[in-house]
Amino acid sequence: MSRMSPEQRDQLAAALRRTYTAAPELVLAAVDWQRATRIHPSSAEADRLAWRAADAVPPIAHNLLQAETELATLRTIIASLVVANDRGHDHNLGDLRQAVKDAGIDLTPEYTAADALARAQESETP
Repeated sequence: MSRMSPEQRDQLAAALRRTYTAAPELVLAAVDWQRATRIHPSSAEADRLAWRAADAVPPIAHNLLQAETELATLRTIIASLVVANDRGHDHNLGDLRQAVKDAGIDLTPEYTAADALARAQESETP
């Protein structure tokens, strides 16, 4: 998906305001359903699967909107800190971490995974 403008994100959010996010299983199932309709395109089963795949589109679009919104927020935070540093401010990674947290983006799972990877790499170093 190409980068969306803030206006496009707002329009999509309004269209999806009563839509829940899609579970990962739904995303995979929708792809499977869509592929199955190609195998037997003129069967009643294909019609049923096509409807199921179509019904999965709004929740999947909701997930994409959330990801696009987070990515736009991260880009803005990073650009702001880089420009501030270019103008003489002394920002560090702690400032980045706090700005991301303040924006409501939870990177706890990523921090945990990165810490585990760093520990594993440290234990391998002679």
